[in-house]
Amino acid sequence: MKCLLRLLLLLVLLTTKVSSQSYDFRHYQVEQGLSYNSVFSILQDSKGFMWFATKDGLNRFDGYNFKIFRNDPLDSTSIGSNVNFCLYEDPQQTLWVGTSKGLYQYNDTLQRFTLISGTRNKYIIDIMGDKQGHIYLLFDGQVHSFNKKTKELKLFSEKQDFRVSSMLLNVDNSLWVSTSEGYLKQYVTGYDNFRSFNLFNHSKSVNGHWIDRIYLTKRNSILVGTSHQGVKLFDLKSLKYKDILTYNPDQTAVFAKEFIHYEGDVYWFATESGIFVYDLSTGKYTQQKKDHDNPYALSDNAVYTFARDKEGGVWAGTYFGGVNYYPKPFTAFEKFFPGSGRFPISGNAVREITSDKYGNLWVATEDAGLNKISSAGKIQQFMPGPGEYSIAHTNIHGILAIDNELWIGTYEQGLDVLDIPTGKVIRHYDKGTGPTDIKSNFVESIYKTKNGLILLGTSNGLVSFNRKANSFLPVGGFPPNFHYMSLLEDASGTIWGGTIGNGLHYYNPITKEQGEYRMVSGDEGNISDNFINSLFIDRENTLWVTTENGLNKLDSKSKSFSKYGTKDGFPSNVFYRIEQDINGMLWVSTAKGLVSFDPKAVKQRIKVYTKASGLLSDQFNYKSSYLDTKGKLYFGSVTGMIAFNPSSFTTNTLSPNVYITGFQVFNKEISIDGSILTKSITYSDQVELDYDQSTFSIDFAALAYTDYETAQYEFKLEGLDKGYTHLDKNRRVFYTKLSPGTYLFIVLAANSSGIWSKEPTKLVIVISPPFWKTYLAYALYVFSLAVMTWFGIRYLDKRRLAANKRKVEALEYQKEREIYQAKADSFTHLITITQSKPDQVLLNKLNDFILDHLSDTSMDVDQLAESLNMSRATFYRKVKAISNLTPNELINITRLKKAAELLIHSDLKIQQIASETGFSSQAQFGRSFAKQFGMSPSEYAQNTLPQTEI
Repeated sequence: MKCLLRLLLLLVLLTTKVSSQSYDFRHYQVEQGLSYNSVFSILQDSKGFMWFATKDGLNRFDGYNFKIFRNDPLDSTSIGSNVNFCLYEDPQQTLWVGTSKGLYQYNDTLQRFTLISGTRNKYIIDIMGDKQGHIYLLFDGQVHSFNKKTKELKLFSEKQDFRVSSMLLNVDNSLWVSTSEGYLKQYVTGYDNFRSFNLFNHSKSVNGHWIDRIYLTKRNSILVGTSHQGVKLFDLKSLKYKDILTYNPDQTAVFAKEFIHYEGDVYWFATESGIFVYDLSTGKYTQQKKDHDNPYALSDNAVYTFARDKEGGVWAGTYFGGVNYYPKPFTAFEKFFPGSGRFPISGNAVREITSDKYGNLWVATEDAGLNKISSAGKIQQFMPGPGEYSIAHTNIHGILAIDNELWIGTYEQGLDVLDIPTGKVIRHYDKGTGPTDIKSNFVESIYKTKNGLILLGTSNGLVSFNRKANSFLPVGGFPPNFHYMSLLEDASGTIWGGTIGNGLHYYNPITKEQGEYRMVSGDEGNISDNFINSLFIDRENTLWVTTENGLNKLDSKSKSFSKYGTKDGFPSNVFYRIEQDINGMLWVSTAKGLVSFDPKAVKQRIKVYTKASGLLSDQFNYKSSYLDTKGKLYFGSVTGMIAFNPSSFTTNTLSPNVYITGFQVFNKEISIDGSILTKSITYSDQVELDYDQSTFSIDFAALAYTDYETAQYEFKLEGLDKGYTHLDKNRRVFYTKLSPGTYLFIVLAANSSGIWSKEPTKLVIVISPPFWKTYLAYALYVFSLAVMTWFGIRYLDKRRLAANKRKVEALEYQKEREIYQAKADSFTHLITITQSKPDQVLLNKLNDFILDHLSDTSMDVDQLAESLNMSRATFYRKVKAISNLTPNELINITRLKKAAELLIHSDLKIQQIASETGFSSQAQFGRSFAKQFGMSPSEYAQNTLPQTEI
């Protein structure tokens, strides 16, 4: 009986499992920059940064890059342990980190950590805070309180005679804790004791009563996660509990680790067996697990922690798989691909899509046959082979449901006609040589006109099907032998046929009007390319033509085309297929994303969706789209199919905060060392650089995570840029060799819905000039110029005065020379002219004595006077009277005259001549000679001919 009851309970639990929603996760692991794949706690701070506490380092994430904080034994301000368990941000926006070596307070301005006294080497496994600013810590199995103002750490209550495993604060600020023995306890403040509730007393007996986590719901209840009995719900009004999720589908016990509220009555349960998305009001849930074949599934089943960001996305930390992120589906795309847990279609290269009258959706692929998706979501696959559901080929290019039949055109394997109710091929057509045979086994397109005519576009012409005769005939008005890729009938009954390489052709069976459009070089009004991919007529009866090189819109009056492409804001010039939603917007698949635009204002309202928006791939496929009766759109790509209803898209109204996250000089990140930064660049208002640091780059990030790759940025550097520069991808801007000056960097960001930042982020950048370009240097230059000018003028004045002085001295010297020469000449003439006999005898004796003693440097007036038996006074008066020369002048002139003769008529050196003529030194000789003759002895010897006499 007990076994039967257990089986019935299990069946009830299993029947409550629902799978109405697809959950696609984005993964962040060590390969993406996470420090370690074991993540114990996640938090989004008040600024918007995501924090991940891991087994090896604390991580800060901005949506693009991870900044990792690890212990550095040489840095006392680094975090004390690499093993981080829990995170908490208080109302003052201070981050607290619980580690294996204590509690640390983080200063985000200086990027420094401080150990809280009394917690050294303690395993801090949980942190929370109350409205009064107290912080509660769980370590050593006890709750402790920490007063931030007084820095006092104490045991919360002395009545804790049990081991606490988890804690929470109720809305009334009362403390609830769980124990390792399976009790939930409420602290009663007035009595300083705990009120106990046994959470296992009316449940099936299990080996362990460990409670891993308790979580306060918005329904006045507490979710309780246990190790051996799954999830329990404790009602705070009735003070009773119930088991709400006990077993996994394989009948093993659910080990619940963490909870988070998603929306309404829906809560997420983190367990060792994946995530349960649970509706408390209905008891229904879905289980999200790791799936090796599904890249969008959870990366690991051991989920330990949750966090919900400001956009509504959920972050899940796992033990082996890093971080999993489920973004809020503002643009929800269902995914159909091989390996999908929900929609596992057979192939990747999805070609045509259509529906039948039974409500089935048919999906043809080019690599794995045909898929039928029933209205209930059941998928049946059709492949070539011996089975009863065999078709001609895996490569299918055209399908169309006609009454009870599905027509299937293949690549070079002919045409199948499948009976929809039985799923069996009832007819097959191959090419033939007869007049009523199809002329090609490559059936590219299948189309039914308003009057029921079935048209087949093949690689060798366009044919129609005659059901009565079961035959095919060429369609008049269309050139034979062309490869017809796409077929369409307009409101007037005109049939349009797009070809591969031969342009667009049309024919009206009623009016017989026919024609063609081909790409002609130089003709602006013609079609953009001759490779036609598809045709579409919108609700305004306007024909649109997609090609390999542009999107074309036909003006029926002028019969000319308007052409669109990358120049108009589209991501690619390769356009595939168009659909129009219930709001009139056109959706076109391209080689680089899915695009929606307003057909009445093409260039003004273009929105591009890519893989970053939730698509399977940016590259779509030929002729692969469909609009169902409920407004749901389907588009096929090279990696599967997506489906969505544009009316379900919502706007992400969160205005993103943009922060400067990095600053590099010559590609090297600057650190907080006081040389440039005294605090984190995120909190810096101004950066001052030297003139040789004027090549730098700036990183910034909008803290919006839903579609982070579609975030847009605008920036400018005032003082250099005239206007804003728009960025779609890169988040780093570079500036090279800027001139000294003051600049203002401004950046704004927009989220995936185009909501821009309310306020721009600004950073003042001051580039100091080199010293030689500073105001002080310019002042020194002016001062130096003035001083140099003054000295220049002084110098010129001195030169002028010196020149004048030299002129005066020269005149005086010349005058003295003339006088001296006159004396010398007069002495010479004294000997030769007629004088009194005694005077002439005296002068001859005097001249002979001087010449005889010429080399005697000591010859003086006394010797001359003694040689003539005269007193010095008498001799002086006598010589002065008859020669007008003093005795010394007479000696000197005689010496110089003799020296002049020797310079010309002898080979003696100047030094020898000076000695021969009685000069004590060559220098004395040179000065005396220059004074007498106006030049040096050497110049005299060079410039005077030998025969010259003086």
